[in-house]
Amino acid sequence: MSALLAGVALAFAVWRAVRLAWLADDSFISFRYAWNLVRGHGLVYNAGEYVEGYTNLLWTLLMAAAMAVGVAPEVSSKALGIICWLLLAAVLALRSWRHRDGAFLPLAAALVLLMDGYQTWATGGLETSMFTLLSVAGVLLTSEPRAGRRCLVLAGSLLAAAVATRPDGVVFAAVGVAGAWLVNHDVPSRQRLALVAAVTLPLIVAGVALASFSLLYYGDLFPTAFYSKSALDPYYGQGFTYLYLFLKKNWFIVPLMGILLIGGAGRLSVVWTPTYRILLVACGAFVLYVVHSGGDFMFARRLIPAMPFLFLVLEDALASAPGVVIKIAAVALVALGLALPYPIYRNATEKIRGIANEPAYSTRAYIAMRETQARVAAQAFGREPVRAMFEGGMCMFAYYTRLPYLAEMSGLTQYSLAKQPLDSRGYIGHEKVGDARWLTENRIQFVFSQAWPPVPRLEPKRVDEIYFGDTLKARIWIYLDAIMDPLRDNPDVQFVPIEGALRAARRQIGQASYEEARGIYDFLDRYYFQTAEPGKKVLADELREAVDARRPGKGGA
Repeated sequence: MSALLAGVALAFAVWRAVRLAWLADDSFISFRYAWNLVRGHGLVYNAGEYVEGYTNLLWTLLMAAAMAVGVAPEVSSKALGIICWLLLAAVLALRSWRHRDGAFLPLAAALVLLMDGYQTWATGGLETSMFTLLSVAGVLLTSEPRAGRRCLVLAGSLLAAAVATRPDGVVFAAVGVAGAWLVNHDVPSRQRLALVAAVTLPLIVAGVALASFSLLYYGDLFPTAFYSKSALDPYYGQGFTYLYLFLKKNWFIVPLMGILLIGGAGRLSVVWTPTYRILLVACGAFVLYVVHSGGDFMFARRLIPAMPFLFLVLEDALASAPGVVIKIAAVALVALGLALPYPIYRNATEKIRGIANEPAYSTRAYIAMRETQARVAAQAFGREPVRAMFEGGMCMFAYYTRLPYLAEMSGLTQYSLAKQPLDSRGYIGHEKVGDARWLTENRIQFVFSQAWPPVPRLEPKRVDEIYFGDTLKARIWIYLDAIMDPLRDNPDVQFVPIEGALRAARRQIGQASYEEARGIYDFLDRYYFQTAEPGKKVLADELREAVDARRPGKGGA
């Protein structure tokens, strides 16, 4: 009967994870890096520009490997994510089987399989499930007393792979090294040091290799997200909100801790062995790091890697509970919590302090819409050397356009933007946005709008807007004749040619105050004259003279 129930639970979990399979917008940043790598441009977002705009090196390389053999990242990322999620559950179940004392109660594996958050983040196109698998497997091996050198070398290698998958794997790596020391407290000092060295050596090799690669290839030790998300700046108010929402949805976790860890003296003796202290520190240290850095705008994602360690401690406390009353109460509580998670969002697309149920946004229809917009932009511009920025929620648009130069608005693809000073805290990960100066200095020609089609057209039409049918619109930041002239004869593209803009400017200047006239000229200077061919200087001089004529004391208004 137990085997049958386990089989049904596994089948249901897999069915639901496959049914929920989705792709987060941020995953398309890694996809574009992988696409450029496969095509010989290097591990870059824009060819010729070396910026570490991903935070998942190993994952991105695996996506590139899949691309190289003809498997699209939209497929490979989902498949690999689900495989890693199932392997994580298998690792936890195996650990439960090896440590069982009496009944086999794989609580941790069951929670990872059946909790909504783990089923959701089994996919998403991101590295979450692979990072969790590597981190959990590595720390579990180091928390085993007398594990042996080969086992600890494997543990160090898994933790090194976790660091290569996400830089914040260093938290688990540090716990793993400390764990190898603590659980072997009864081993002679020289042997104890050798065991710790077995864990540490792969980490040192990987650390040196990763740091050298980042410094030599990108010229910086950290990826852009470290700066754009202000990773070292405390943001506890947002971080505790992030944790609170996770515990609120999974409301059974806190009372379960009360029942198993505080509900009897026997549980305390289980928890305070070296192994369990390591597991609790692994969970607590990573949760504290997440809270310190403000969590994430994607609900639950950053807490997924930490929770299995807590689940294992609760599992062993459940297995060692005397009698059946506490066990029945705990199992009933878990079953109720899994069946009835608290609905923290009143509607699917609600955001709570910027924290979103991300799958509700990245639907298949949404991806298809962005892909359509990308195709329209790609057809309009062809092979022109366009330099553009795109607004939030458009990383998939950027991937599908294949345009040569694109910048993400919050700094994930640009060091110069990511390293800007942070004026105030706000929407986590989206607090730094390219201003007018940045756009001009970086020669950005267009800023693509995230507006959904059909795109409404403003009346009267602005001179700095361009419409691609009713599918896509953008703001023209710098008007280049070489880029804009080929678009004039495209019936699907509408914009105000520069001649029309200059005629309108002459009329407006003739009727405006000096300050207003000066503003009109400054706009055109940035918009067109600074990058126009030398022959356009005559037009600039004419407009400047018209502006000067409006100066008070010269007969102007």
